[in-house]
Amino acid sequence: MTTVCLVCGQVNDDAARFCSSCGASLGATVDTSVISLVQDSDTSEISLSDLEALSALPAGSAYLVVKRGALEGVRFPLNSRISEPITIGRSPESGVFLDDVTVSRKHASIKWDNGKWLISDAGSLNGTYVNRNRVDSVVLVDNDEVQIGKYRFVFLTAATGE
Repeated sequence: MTTVCLVCGQVNDDAARFCSSCGASLGATVDTSVISLVQDSDTSEISLSDLEALSALPAGSAYLVVKRGALEGVRFPLNSRISEPITIGRSPESGVFLDDVTVSRKHASIKWDNGKWLISDAGSLNGTYVNRNRVDSVVLVDNDEVQIGKYRFVFLTAATGE
């Protein structure tokens, strides 16, 4: 038996937990499908070309979308209803698994805290950057650029019921 990776299409052994080509989880229960990003030529803000994906999330939830890196276009939904921090790192147990040597095993975490998304570096060697500034811990806002290792993400929030 074989399993096809939903991110890159690689055919993997049925017993594999992660894709041998791109590192994506093969047993993912979270939708990390590829989406297109659109940059506004006037403001340089980035948004999803598929706005239905963002509006489907509960208010307060968000996406981390890979803007640059091996997984370009892959979205990682961040659900504000989950109380535990979402880990980011090279460890296969990470909520956001980034298989690259520029990423620490336990690189960073994101959590919903008092109505805001907070990203915290976990003592990584290469650091965590938001809008090209190295951070220990910072509140994320819509369209922030998050860099972890060689990966660059755009942080997009769901509508808050405006």
